[in-house]
Amino acid sequence: MKICYKANIVTKESVLTDSFVTVENGIITYLGKDCPKDCEIADCTGKYIMPGFIDIHCHASALNMATDNPQEVGEYHLSHGTTSMLLTFYRDVPHEKLLNCLNEVKDLIGKSNVIGAHLEGPILNANFGTGSGNTQELPDKAKYGKYIESGVVKQWTSSPEVDGVAGMIKDISAAGIIPSIGHSKASYAQVKAAFQAGARLTTHIFDATGTTKDESTMDGTQDISFDEACMLMSDMFYEVICDKNWVHVKKEKLALLIKTVGIDRVIAITDSFMSDGNDQSDINVFYSADGKADLSGSKLTMDKVAKNLFNAGYTPVQVSWLTSYNAAKLLKLSDRGEIAVGKKADIVLLDENANFIKVL
Repeated sequence: MKICYKANIVTKESVLTDSFVTVENGIITYLGKDCPKDCEIADCTGKYIMPGFIDIHCHASALNMATDNPQEVGEYHLSHGTTSMLLTFYRDVPHEKLLNCLNEVKDLIGKSNVIGAHLEGPILNANFGTGSGNTQELPDKAKYGKYIESGVVKQWTSSPEVDGVAGMIKDISAAGIIPSIGHSKASYAQVKAAFQAGARLTTHIFDATGTTKDESTMDGTQDISFDEACMLMSDMFYEVICDKNWVHVKKEKLALLIKTVGIDRVIAITDSFMSDGNDQSDINVFYSADGKADLSGSKLTMDKVAKNLFNAGYTPVQVSWLTSYNAAKLLKLSDRGEIAVGKKADIVLLDENANFIKVL
């Protein structure tokens, strides 16, 4: 059956007002001002049809971690418009458990919105990121080779300043996995070495990062931070957590990032964990025994990310790049991420105020 939706269609280039998009057997077959014959018409006049969201960094649903119930995590985020996603596994997952998790991911690929895994660690700077008492793990090819062999890892985060990471990045890249860098205070030289080894993504830029002080730096001047070093790499993508109140990343910093590297290099993510129980906020804050607040990802879903971007003044086209097209480009998913003839009909419906309605 052919279904022809009438709405404001958000393409990669513009918004086609009061236009039609036709879907047949899960593929977009027409885009334009006239509805083809022999179609069932679905009138969504005044609403927006956008590409389905792609989330490359997500640990959990509200109630389950991906380590415990990956299928439920995928279904939960699909119900909020995420039509493709990587399940993220943090550095604290034990080796054998992680191997089991990767097998569970493999079982979901092709049957759900889960398209692979993102490993956030375990080779991360122990001083950056959520978790207390982190030990500094070093690359062990006998271990990480098994993660590569799973065939489901699409993205892998490590810290460039850790001994042996450059060699690991070369192995990751050679296997067709996207090496990402983060949880780091790597110097410019270390970031450049990681980039030359194959790193092409910065994990949640401006979060869990720092600066290595150069001994030649004089008082009153600044060293280059890890984030700034990453922004100087010419062929890099950058994840950004876009919560409602811009706690993870100030919206002015997002504007600076886009102005510096271009909107085609920035990818909005959820970095979603299980809820901290505060329903009034879309971030997670946990407290240690001594009362110290620890920011631990978010409770975001990608529809909320899109809404937050709209509220910050980004246009529908810009939002579609940040929430879908750029991620598809990074992952080389040429069949999705935009509304165009021949692409998968991974599309979502939003109302005139950018509130998510459903996956079409």
